Parts: sequence; structure tokens; C-alpha cells
Amino acid sequence: MGLRFRRMLRLAPGLRIRLDNHGPTLSIGPRGAHLNVSRHGIHSHAGVPGSGVYHRQALWERTSRAGKTGKKKR
Repeated sequence: MGLRFRRMLRLAPGLRIRLDNHGPTLSIGPRGAHLNVSRHGIHSHAGVPGSGVYHRQALWERTSRAGKTGKKKR
């Protein structure tokens, strides 16, 4: 098992930055509805806090050099 790193910093109410092995991610908005900006793209999240029920939608996804969008195959 590899070593992993993750740190969440609260910059202001509704504004957080997460630092991890994959790079920084900026999160804007309150619990239950927020926007994430990362090197993978921009995603909106909406859900019921504490329930585990949520919806995630890509607003903009970064494309690879080959021009393909999506996740890596495992």
C-alpha cells in the first residue's frame, strides 16, 4: 500500500482548498451545494448533507492530449 497525503484548508466560510497527491482542488459553496475546480475540470455537487445522497455533474472536463474525455481504464 502506497503512502497518501490529503489536507483540507478552510480559507473562508464556503471556500476550501484541498491539497493531496493529485494536486490542489478549490471548493466554493456551502455544505450540500458546491462547485469544485481542479486539474480534472469543474464539477458541481448537490446533495443532502449527512445522508450520502448527492448528484455530481461535470460542467467542464479537461481533455487528454489524444482528445479523449473520461477516466483512465483500469
